[in-house]
Parts: sequence; C-alpha cells; structure tokens
Amino acid sequence: MIAVILVAGRSTRMGDLTAEVHKSLLTVGDRPILSRLLIALDDNAIRRVIFVGGSMQEQLEDFVRTHHGNFEVSWVRNEDYATTNTAYSVMLTDEAMGRDHDMLLINGDVVLDARAIARTLNGRGAHETVSVLATRFSGVADEEVKVLVNDGRITEIGKHIDPQRAAGESVGINLIARQQLDALYSTLRNRIETGDGRSEYYEHAFNQMVTEGIHFRTADVTDLPVMEVDTPDDYSAVKQELAPRLFG
Repeated sequence: MIAVILVAGRSTRMGDLTAEVHKSLLTVGDRPILSRLLIALDDNAIRRVIFVGGSMQEQLEDFVRTHHGNFEVSWVRNEDYATTNTAYSVMLTDEAMGRDHDMLLINGDVVLDARAIARTLNGRGAHETVSVLATRFSGVADEEVKVLVNDGRITEIGKHIDPQRAAGESVGINLIARQQLDALYSTLRNRIETGDGRSEYYEHAFNQMVTEGIHFRTADVTDLPVMEVDTPDDYSAVKQELAPRLFG
C-alpha cells in the first residue's frame, strides 16, 4: 500500500490563515492536520508516501523530514499548482506510483484519525480488485462530492449530483485497487489531453471509471470524526466539534 497525499494547492479560500503556513500544517487540537494524517497512516502500517506538492512545498518537506522521518517519502512537484486541480496532481504520480501496490489517495486537508483509514481499507472485504471511497451518509451539502449507491456499489460520483438524490458525501479518503491504476491514469491523462481535465477534480475521472463498469464501493465513516478543511468556517468547526472526538 502506498499513500498519495495531495498538498499542492494554494488554499486561497483560507485567507490570512494560510498566508505564511501551509493549510495542512494548521493545528487541530495539539497537532497539525498533516501530522494527524501521517500518524493515522502509521497506525495502519502504511509508511510509504508520495506527496504531490507545489505551494509552500519546501516548508512541507522540512516539516515531514523533521517530524516524521520514519516514513519512506517521495515528492512529486506540480509546477502548475496555481492553474490546475487535483486531477492533474494525481496524474503526475503515475511513474512514482507504479502498478505493484494499491493506492490510498487522500486530500492533505482532511482531518481524521486512524479509524477512518482502517474503515476504508476494510471496505472492500475479500474483493481485492474493488476500490473504495470513504463516505458520510448524513448532512450532504450542495458543494460536496456526492455519491449515488445501489446495493453498496457506487453508480455515480460528483459535485453535480443533487443533494436530494445523493446517498452520501465522499470525504476525500480513497482506496484504489492496484488492478485499477491503469484505468485511473489513462482516464486522467485522456481527460487532461482532450478536455478540461487540468481544472477538474480527480472525482471526474472516478465517475467516468464507474460509468465504464469499474467497481467502486463505499466505506461508511458517518460515525467517525472526518472533515475536509476548505474555508475558515470549516477550520473553526473542526477545532470546536471534531477535535474532542479525534483518537490520538
């Protein structure tokens, strides 16, 4: 298992909070968001990490080297971080990722603990070719990445889905089976080369893969403290509401 952590973005919606510090280094409780993520990976015996950096990458590299030296880390730089989105960042990991291991793809601004990762890893059961999206099945908002589900299998993914139709919200923790990596990278590359893929979220590629028959399932994390920090309001909510529930 190799974790791919996306930390390239500029976090412009965070305002002054991220003027001098990367969003993933903002503190929740007594630890930075990124430390919580790396500790959760370590607790699940995942110690190989590919970071996709860009904005403030040197700050992040120094932090990881100083505080989390037990990981086997490689960095892929998105030179176009100011004008691209997560689909492009994931596409850049193709060579570093290879095809011999499953990918655990995580947005670097997700606040979580080890339980959410464990739940995701266990989400496919004995079906090793199945990919899994950690999903919250309550309080789905219009701006979130939403899913439609039929008998546990995801049938549609994206922000475009009407919240009234949505079964739940994908929270940014994604297990991609190694058998599906060729499909993931070819889909990303095709969308980037022939369409609007440079500005898309990687979930656009997931949705295309689903429509082409690739099996994605959900892992229910509704009861766990998991939240992506996109705005100052999100950060306040995480500190006040999630921090007391986090393990470790």
